[in-house]
Amino acid sequence: MKTELIRQGHTVEMNERVACQELADRLEPAKSALSLLFFSDNYQLDKLSLNIKEFFGNGPVIACTTAGEVSPVGFLKEGSAGISFDLEAFCCDLVTIENINSSDALGALSLKEKIKKIELKHKSVLPLSKSFAILIIDGLSLREEVLVELLSGALDGMPLVGGSAADGLNFSKTRIYSNQEFKQDNAVIAIMSTTTEFRLIMGHHFSETQKKCVITKASPETRIVYEIDGIPAANFYADTLGLKVADLNSEVFSSHPVTLKIGEENYVRSIKAANPDLSLSFYCSIDEGIVLTLAKGNSLYEESSNLLDDIAHDLKGLEIRSLFFECILRRLEIINLPPEEIDKISKLYNMYNAIGFHTYGEQYCGVHLNQTLTGVMFGFTKK
Repeated sequence: MKTELIRQGHTVEMNERVACQELADRLEPAKSALSLLFFSDNYQLDKLSLNIKEFFGNGPVIACTTAGEVSPVGFLKEGSAGISFDLEAFCCDLVTIENINSSDALGALSLKEKIKKIELKHKSVLPLSKSFAILIIDGLSLREEVLVELLSGALDGMPLVGGSAADGLNFSKTRIYSNQEFKQDNAVIAIMSTTTEFRLIMGHHFSETQKKCVITKASPETRIVYEIDGIPAANFYADTLGLKVADLNSEVFSSHPVTLKIGEENYVRSIKAANPDLSLSFYCSIDEGIVLTLAKGNSLYEESSNLLDDIAHDLKGLEIRSLFFECILRRLEIINLPPEEIDKISKLYNMYNAIGFHTYGEQYCGVHLNQTLTGVMFGFTKK
């Protein structure tokens, strides 16, 4: 009997028990080093917890609420999706951090020591393996930047990707399942080691314009920018686009984000809202003194296709499975495209066997991102 090194499943069943049973039947948790489960925010989480416990047992499992799921049949409006990694080629240990907004929740030294011990343990089981980390974090915690920066040092060069849990378009309560219950204000880090080939995914469909600006007044903790180039932030942004402040809305923000250059990479920084005091709320932390560049959008399909094709070319001749963490703003842009464009993107994702969820933010190595597709593409010889 052939072994599936990476198993994937999805369901549109909204009964919590049936949904968990269908996912477990497909993902085979008893044979898995890790099961990752992504659930629509329409499930009852107390019932979901009981059924995850029943069908997935005490083995390594992470689940979270989402703003939508990526599945082989396209984007799910309601339902769930999951991916599991077989013990034959994967090792996994979880590090859970609760109450991440408390001042003493993030201990750098102990975290680094835990990860080092996990790496050594995995090497004893899979000597030829390489490691990476997956982060699932409360998408309303406002702590992604702090934790990702901390992890960047603790992981000591180990690559990291991840997504911020979501709850549709409610922006009310995002939950992560760990230690057999769904909780807020927490994060789970999966340290993964594998003998399969893997490549990290990170890309967006924006390019720089010539318009640069400096953040002159901001509150990074609350992700609010008050002034840009010494001018009220909403006024500056609207003037730059040739609009009035009253014209600013989610469609304008998603079409015209700003980017931050770190090294050779441009990272998207998306605007969430214009506030009555003419400040701008962002989806990520913005520090005073940084230089941002107004961005312009390109074809989401073409940029995504080029990104995924390039990675797949590096894994040529191997079976491919993909884990996606994709921004809710990308989802909203895609579902508003003409049907033929939606179909092209759906077929592209399906070609690379993508499973994942739509997030309130993405993580890639030491950076928290917006309007980005991150993840992992795996390549292996079918057993």
